[in-house]
Amino acid sequence: MGDASLFLTRILDVLCEGGDKIAFAHRSRSMSYRETFDTLRRLHATLKNEGIAPGETVAIIGGNMPETILLQIAAQLRGARVLHRDDLSCSGDGVEADHVLSSAPDCPLLVAGRGTKAAEDDIVMPRSVETLFPADGGKLVSCGEEYEEMARTVEPHPDGPQRVLLIAPMSHPIGNRITVKALLAGDTVVLHERAPETVPSAAGSPSPQG
Repeated sequence: MGDASLFLTRILDVLCEGGDKIAFAHRSRSMSYRETFDTLRRLHATLKNEGIAPGETVAIIGGNMPETILLQIAAQLRGARVLHRDDLSCSGDGVEADHVLSSAPDCPLLVAGRGTKAAEDDIVMPRSVETLFPADGGKLVSCGEEYEEMARTVEPHPDGPQRVLLIAPMSHPIGNRITVKALLAGDTVVLHERAPETVPSAAGSPSPQG
């Protein structure tokens, strides 16, 4: 597995080994790292059954909730690249998605798909990940190496898990990187659903532990 994405191997290890530590606090519910890992496994199995294959593009909508980032990781484990969109109407980015997934609880998981099927032996641990984010003027921001760098450098805090308040949307590269970094560090991501229209530069910040 030497050529596999360090980000994917590291995030799997962190989620699997996190145990009862809280990964996400959202509304009145919380998810431990163990529950987060189990949810990722379930989502990955669902995407496998839907035929999501290496080289395809998966668009994700649904807002700030745990399943948004877990769908991203599950699709990347399938070898697909991920495009985050704010909602179904945001399709002016010029990218044709093979599948559209939603993390919203009032929406089906698979919003649209081509119904393709991937052969079992076509799936290997990907060497890299790519995540696309819409930007002003219809342009796209592509992130990939940023995740690998975080996997190389982010370590748990010596004084224990921190609480990170996420006020930027996960569909924005700032909010997405904050979420990933917090998980790699074994922290708790406190999700804020309604982000401000203008994302500040300090979009996520540790809050005092209670």
